Amino acid sequence: MSAAQPTYPDRSLWGQLWRYGVTGVVNTGLGYGLILICVYGLDASIVLANCVGYGIGWAVSFALNKRWTFRHQGAVRRAALGFVCLVALAFLANLAVAVGGAQFGLAYPVAQAIGAVTYSAMLFVGMKWMVFT
Repeated sequence: MSAAQPTYPDRSLWGQLWRYGVTGVVNTGLGYGLILICVYGLDASIVLANCVGYGIGWAVSFALNKRWTFRHQGAVRRAALGFVCLVALAFLANLAVAVGGAQFGLAYPVAQAIGAVTYSAMLFVGMKWMVFT
């Protein structure tokens, strides 16, 4: 009888991509749900509702990506600062792609979808190789 093999967290690129996708669905669903609750249930302004939804969504994204997606064991403060900077840059890239694409004749939904893919790809690459190293 052989000894059981120890289990290690899946740190492969595919494992991280899968967990990143699940995390994205969770924080997007949560953020969107909170926005709707704030607007329709609490009669909050759309701006306030979006601040609440996105703020909590980003906090959940940070926590899940740090602990689950990338299994990061480093300093929280440093990672949080890097995450905030990365989200800001990815958001600006999303806007640039969406607005630029629409100005160059792409239908807005297509331009926005390309911007969202740009945002998501930048976040994954930035978290994997800069924030959660």
